[in-house]
Amino acid sequence: MVVQEVTSKPIQDIFRELRDEWKSRTRHLSNTAQISLVFPYQRIIGLGPQVVPLILAEMDREPDHWFWALEAITGENPVPSADAGNIEASTQAWLRWGKENGLLSR
Repeated sequence: MVVQEVTSKPIQDIFRELRDEWKSRTRHLSNTAQISLVFPYQRIIGLGPQVVPLILAEMDREPDHWFWALEAITGENPVPSADAGNIEASTQAWLRWGKENGLLSR
């Protein structure tokens, strides 16, 4: 069993590195399940609640398939069923949720 070295990197740097790797490895995928099961995405989920504000800020900057991660970390799903599958509407629902819960300023 290989144990990863403990890092002293700030969570923002870890998130950005994983985000960039995830986007690079999924740029040609269209299946949401495949996009969400890529290892860097799963590692982002593993970072836990501290990464939620970073994901929300990323979504505010550039909407993407962060919904699975947000739901896995928070146990919430603010997206109305009528908007499921609509990236823009789902993004707006999560951004509202983030603001209402004090996790996203602006």
